Amino acid sequence: MLKKLAFFSLILLVSCRENETNRTSNEEPKAFQEKSIDIGRFRKGHDLVEDLYQELVDKSPELKSLEKELSELNPRDTTNIFYNYNQKSDDYYNSAESHITGIRDSIMKLKIINLIKKSNDKYISQKADLENLIDTINKKQTEINNYHRALKIILTIPLIEQYQKQHLPDKSPFKKLIEKEDQLLQKTKKNTPKY
Repeated sequence: MLKKLAFFSLILLVSCRENETNRTSNEEPKAFQEKSIDIGRFRKGHDLVEDLYQELVDKSPELKSLEKELSELNPRDTTNIFYNYNQKSDDYYNSAESHITGIRDSIMKLKIINLIKKSNDKYISQKADLENLIDTINKKQTEINNYHRALKIILTIPLIEQYQKQHLPDKSPFKKLIEKEDQLLQKTKKNTPKY
């Protein structure tokens, strides 16, 4: 049900953005504009989808709000509470096992091993619900990231398609170049001695 709701929200947002994209379709995105000196455009890892999407965000209150909420959502702050807590318990049991190796009385050693095992088993059972919640948080984060990436692509496809349609190069310079190449090829062949 949650996936259906998230997908419906994505479709709704996309349809709203398409209307806005159509309204501003006369305005070419800055990401497509050629600049004589723009070192940033030639940097390694240039991401046109991100650049185009950011331009859409700048023009859309809905997308600005979404991006703000996404940036404010930091599941690590919450999950780290558990990870720090769990690390102390893991450290304790590892340390206890190290101490057990120093016990020379075999009967006492066995009793302590059993005592530690019972304690660790109880802890494993005790933290199971929290581990399930952490797993759910991580799955939700992955799902949010998937939809966020899909949103960027879906919203920027109309922009690249419009660019492709408006800036398709004329074929005549290419045909002229081929004609010139043909002429030069013939001249080169004509001037090449027989071998």
